[in-house]
Amino acid sequence: MNDTITQTRLSMRLDAYLKEYTEKNFRKDTLANADWNTVWHVADVARAHNTLTPERVDDVRIVLRKLEM
Repeated sequence: MNDTITQTRLSMRLDAYLKEYTEKNFRKDTLANADWNTVWHVADVARAHNTLTPERVDDVRIVLRKLEM
């Protein structure tokens, strides 16, 4: 999972989720928002170390969908 193309694609997916999150202006006091902060931080650190996995990016997507409910 550490090849450059895979890491770039996963990073692009992560950026798309962040853009969606910032555009939707979710309420900041929700429990799901705390979950977002946690999964986003973990994914962002993994991105910085080129250790992103599809599962980590999926965790971000799942929490984003919780915020939409």
